[in-house]
Amino acid sequence: MSVLTPFRRLGLALDPAARRITAELQRVSRHITFADRILDIGSGEAPYARFFPHRQYVTADLAARANVRCDAAALPFASRTFDLVLCTEVLEHLPDPDATLEEIRRLLRGRGALVLSTPLTWGVHDARDYHRWTESGLRQLLARHGFSVIELRPRGGILLCFGGLLMVVPWQVFGAAVERRWWQSLLFAATYTLLTPVALFIAALDGIDRRKHFTQGYTAVCYGSARPDQ
Repeated sequence: MSVLTPFRRLGLALDPAARRITAELQRVSRHITFADRILDIGSGEAPYARFFPHRQYVTADLAARANVRCDAAALPFASRTFDLVLCTEVLEHLPDPDATLEEIRRLLRGRGALVLSTPLTWGVHDARDYHRWTESGLRQLLARHGFSVIELRPRGGILLCFGGLLMVVPWQVFGAAVERRWWQSLLFAATYTLLTPVALFIAALDGIDRRKHFTQGYTAVCYGSARPDQ
């Protein structure tokens, strides 16, 4: 294990943007109580499974650790199989997001819901990183596939964005751990230590921004057909 691994773990724990995504998913999970069968697309290590205890939670990803290894544009499940689909920070990595949304629409039961999150003001963070959507663009995309948007919230404002960007400065300047020399690793650790409290302080002031035009991203809750209370 690299001596800097604790810094990376600390970064993931303290990163204002990452924390906001987790908070949004936890909030949404309290209101979606009807879902018995859940699909998490692009699940990674399934960090949100803990918010849906005692449910059938299926993970789908290209990674071997997922329950089902598959392409998000060709999901190998029968139609009308799931009550809830999670697609968090995935849509921007798909060359054909329309195909994935069609698949999600097909998989949802009559009262099923989609919880979607995607970034706006965030740098390229993967070799496959194709898209960014504004609020109006995301609404248009979802409506095109028959989704009824019940809630679409910005994930913070400009100060949260600024704090989040400060947290990634060391990685951008000094590169990944495998790319650094020993002296670069020391500078990385020092820079990270100095920037972290500043970033958290700035992010804590985010409530000042009422406009939220510069947001880290959006979280949407949509229904594929009629609302479950109708």
